[in-house]
Amino acid sequence: MSDTMGTISFEKMLEVCLEDYYTKKKIYEIEEKYFFRQKNKGMEMVFNNEYLSTPIGPAAGPHTQLAQNILAAYLTGSRFFELKTVQVIDGKEMQEMVIKPCIEARNVGYNVEWSTELTVEDAKAEYIKASVLLQVFAKELGISDSKDFMFNISVGYDLKGIKSKKISDFIDDIKDAKNTEAFKECIDVLKKNIGKFKNFKNDDIDKITSNISNMVTVSTMHGSKPEETLDIGTYLIAEKKLNTFIKLNPTLLGYENVRSILDNLGYEDVVIRKEDFDNDLKFDNAVQLITELMKMGKENGVSVGIKLTNTLPVCNSRNILPGESMYLSGKPLYPIALGVAEKFAERFNGDIHISMSGGIDKNNIASVLKTGVAPVTFSTILLKPRGFINTKDIMARIKDEEFSFGSLDVEALKELALVSKNDAAYKNKGDNKILSDTLPTYDCFEKNCGICVDVCPNRANIKLFDETFGSAYQIVHIENRCYECGNCHTFCTRGGYPYFKKVTLFPTAEEFRNSKNAGILRIGDNKFQIRDETGKEYVYDYNPGEGQEGKREIERMVITLMRDFPYLMDYGNV
Repeated sequence: MSDTMGTISFEKMLEVCLEDYYTKKKIYEIEEKYFFRQKNKGMEMVFNNEYLSTPIGPAAGPHTQLAQNILAAYLTGSRFFELKTVQVIDGKEMQEMVIKPCIEARNVGYNVEWSTELTVEDAKAEYIKASVLLQVFAKELGISDSKDFMFNISVGYDLKGIKSKKISDFIDDIKDAKNTEAFKECIDVLKKNIGKFKNFKNDDIDKITSNISNMVTVSTMHGSKPEETLDIGTYLIAEKKLNTFIKLNPTLLGYENVRSILDNLGYEDVVIRKEDFDNDLKFDNAVQLITELMKMGKENGVSVGIKLTNTLPVCNSRNILPGESMYLSGKPLYPIALGVAEKFAERFNGDIHISMSGGIDKNNIASVLKTGVAPVTFSTILLKPRGFINTKDIMARIKDEEFSFGSLDVEALKELALVSKNDAAYKNKGDNKILSDTLPTYDCFEKNCGICVDVCPNRANIKLFDETFGSAYQIVHIENRCYECGNCHTFCTRGGYPYFKKVTLFPTAEEFRNSKNAGILRIGDNKFQIRDETGKEYVYDYNPGEGQEGKREIERMVITLMRDFPYLMDYGNV
């Protein structure tokens, strides 16, 4: 089995979305009852001269790397998307640098990920496809008659890499994708398939914008020199004319302050290293840096702000993930990020644009937005049980609120930062117990569990209703949507690895051969290469219309999949 995620053609995604919705009232396992349709105008903002109907969405990471997970986030209420970082190291080279599993979010959020594992070209195509897909389904599903979301690209990690042709071309094509093959293909596919839509019409195709993003967040490595960050910002502002946000590190709060917050909230087991703070950007240098870039932004007609914060580097003292170090997010990062925000807001007398990420959830979203901090993004909460559906809970807390995003309320921000240091909602509740692996291939739950479906950022697991089994639902794994991040294992109620144990749909013979999973590979119109749960391989001849009586479990799944999900059974592109 490969730990390399694959991409899906725009035409196939269109087919899957339309079939999912009009036969099952769901898209990529997000049921329509969880779709968010904006009613309150109090959350709107004009940001970098673009309309944003809600100022929240996923942070750069596992939920913003493929078109299908960006669409899933949009359906549940996200409108601001920080796309996963691109850099010159990409594709296979990056894949070999990231050891799997790479995510652990039982309690705190930990990861050992970096930038996208796709090639820069593939990442660009995914972001273009996603932008078009969101515009199409906003209209088709009655969510919005016009583009109501924003994409924020992220580039790293040094000036040489960002100025390289690979990244420079990426930036230019994302600013305007009209001449890219990806955008042209999307438009051609829409024209060819326009008859499949109910609400999206020919005239709507002409309204689709090829301007994917006009803003960038700069990601730098921990320990980067301020001069390097200044040069990067200067290049993006003066030469690329991008609205530019600088992502800053939580180390700006200082070792003693961060250690105090962690200890006070019960995270004594989180080991931070003083040298990580000593080697990182200092607050006074950061102020000088941002001041210069803000002045430069005004001269070039673009906005400049800061994103707070990056993840916190910690020592992997308990062997939670592979490697010596990992990056912390989630609950304990919330008061740390607010502490950094407070320092900048006070130093700049509120005259600075702050976007925030770090432990955002339904309990704090309204309070943060009321300080004027926006947009606000999150990642760890989307890795928890219910996955993308947690966004709907966040939206429920702000959908009836009125916000003003013109300036920062410094006093409100200071008060919120103070309260957060003792907020019981962010105290350490302890890691869930690691369960023994008792996960079977079939019938893993008596009722409708499906946690592994919800927590997968890339929608690599689906629920298959099949009344011939002991349990009503079976889990099917889709190989080329998975990159073995490990999140479904983290929350499996049977302690297992769904991406290894569950019946898997394979896109190619090579993927089939490289795996030991029980699985299915279509090799002809009605022929399937099968590997059952015992490892036995054989060719199964499917007879349309045949019953399931006397069939083996995996053969019954083929019959049910061909009945309910024939559009997922194509050779080479599931």
